[in-house]
Amino acid sequence: MNIIAIMGPHGVYHKDEPIKELEAALQQQGFQTIWPQNSADLLQFIEHNPRICGVIFDWDEYNVELCSDINQLNEYLPLYAFINAHSTMDVSSQDLRMTLWFFEYALGLAQEIATRIGQYTP
Repeated sequence: MNIIAIMGPHGVYHKDEPIKELEAALQQQGFQTIWPQNSADLLQFIEHNPRICGVIFDWDEYNVELCSDINQLNEYLPLYAFINAHSTMDVSSQDLRMTLWFFEYALGLAQEIATRIGQYTP
């Protein structure tokens, strides 16, 4: 069973509820989900567990720094960043070489996003 790490919760309904819906949709597709406590915890999971096949995180909270740290451990690990409509995207062309996809927080789109994640995840 493949594992997807989800960074959160954030304590705000408009972010937490779509992620809860997504977690349920991913589990229906056969993914196991884990919730690391912080970035250091996530990096330890990635370093010691090859079954982790993707990371879901909030771009406003973790941004490109987390992506770079993960990329140093596994440059092929898919990263799924969630953004708000007003999020700032400070990404260089070097950063775009990462396996990074963006999704917007929205209710009712969990199945569609889970399908996409399933397609992008090895």
